[in-house]
Amino acid sequence: MGDGEGGGEKHQKSNDRIISTDPNDYTIIKEGEAEILMHAKNQVFYNKTQVNNRDLSIAVLRTFISKRKEEHEAMSSKRAKVPPEVSEEASAGHVEEEATDDPVSNSEKSNGECEVLVEPPEDEPHASPEEAVKLTEGKGRGQLKPPRVLEALAASGLRSIRYAREVEGIGQVVAVDNDKVSVEACKRNIRFNGSVACSKVESHLADARVFMLTHQKEFDVVDLDPYGSPSVFLDSAVQTVVDGGMLMCTATDMAVLCGGNGEVCYSKYGSYPLRGKYCHEMALRILLACIEVILFP
Repeated sequence: MGDGEGGGEKHQKSNDRIISTDPNDYTIIKEGEAEILMHAKNQVFYNKTQVNNRDLSIAVLRTFISKRKEEHEAMSSKRAKVPPEVSEEASAGHVEEEATDDPVSNSEKSNGECEVLVEPPEDEPHASPEEAVKLTEGKGRGQLKPPRVLEALAASGLRSIRYAREVEGIGQVVAVDNDKVSVEACKRNIRFNGSVACSKVESHLADARVFMLTHQKEFDVVDLDPYGSPSVFLDSAVQTVVDGGMLMCTATDMAVLCGGNGEVCYSKYGSYPLRGKYCHEMALRILLACIEVILFP
């Protein structure tokens, strides 16, 4: 795929391949509020059957952001119910009472000995009681930042662009792929979708596993949608999610998970499936159990 910036019959070499930049070689695919440029030869994989999956991911992400905001507001209001001035007055009264009840200190003061008043320098700034309360209230109550999202296997970047354009309150979206043509297509699609996508989505050429291992606890949401089994990405994915974050995972190797090949399923997920009417529920439980074992070995 080309970089999308040229016109006419220009061509560009990339990875020993001739990549066309003729606009006539591309078709516009619209999904949700996002539009991507698709090459006639379909050089970057686009899975039309996964539209429902992407729609569901957007709905889940919206709910996560809403719940995250509610939890933060509840925690902030809970902290605000404990006025800091009460504890300060109580501690001051306790110190004053101790000083009054101490016979040694009282006798020293009555004799005019060992009583020293230290006046603070005049040029030293003093905080008013109101300012002290504000400073105390501000400690430990940081402002909630928009969630950072990582799409580990971005391909054309359609999912990341949809997140940026359709999910309110989202922060930075990082799209990663280890194929150079896919990264070029992703960057082209980001530019094609205007300022909103350009300001929120960024594309990186990297191995998803290495990228996640080198960015531990940096993303609030990690989205895994590989071609086939996600098992090889799970260990690094759970390490890049922050505490209280969310891991969204798609597994398309249903034949393996539903009992078509028990040995392969055991080698990938550590569970042996049984064939039955409940196979789809069992497949979900196998995937969740695999993630749980990685989190709590």
